[in-house]
Amino acid sequence: MRKPVATGTLLALLVVTSGCVGVLSGPVTFAATEATVSEAALESTGYEHNRTEEMVVNRTFSAAGQSKDVEVTNWISEYHQSVGIEGLAEQRVAVFATFASPTVEVVGQSFNPLDDYDNRELAEQFTAQLASVGDVRRVGSRTITMLDSDANVTKFEATVTTSTGLEFDAYLHVTKVEHGDDFVGAIAVYPKQLPDQQAAINELIRGVEHEA
Repeated sequence: MRKPVATGTLLALLVVTSGCVGVLSGPVTFAATEATVSEAALESTGYEHNRTEEMVVNRTFSAAGQSKDVEVTNWISEYHQSVGIEGLAEQRVAVFATFASPTVEVVGQSFNPLDDYDNRELAEQFTAQLASVGDVRRVGSRTITMLDSDANVTKFEATVTTSTGLEFDAYLHVTKVEHGDDFVGAIAVYPKQLPDQQAAINELIRGVEHEA
């Protein structure tokens, strides 16, 4: 399953499709701070850190015949839980990912692409990049503390097809908060056949760490 790649693609898509207006000149850079999950939360849930990667997106904004090259640095951390379930054998089918994206300020205006997307739109953008997840349906929501803020977590159902052609129903949990100069989000995906994972996902969300 290529979910980790999709998370990175999601951030690239959101940044590239963002807009800004004004008279622009000269280069500028913006960088988020890494968002990770505490060791205590990982140990209690059985998830393992897979990788934390920097993702740099470059874009040129143009207005009034002038342009500004903007470099935006995002961070993505991925965690997996390997489980054996019928039809899937032992695979990393439970995925939890955090992402951090900076607020961009250009000619007196500020924006962050993640701020403009609600949880459903984030889920749809995430799954659209997979080409193996469809029929996303909202099934509930709850509020959990993440980074000392009340985070609205939305739960979705979806149909997932793996790269090997196995198809199963899955749950997705999506949330985001503003923390310091960054927006920090979390996405969890796992098969519905697994024992209830919501408590584990809640623990991972509460365990998100990010230096403001």
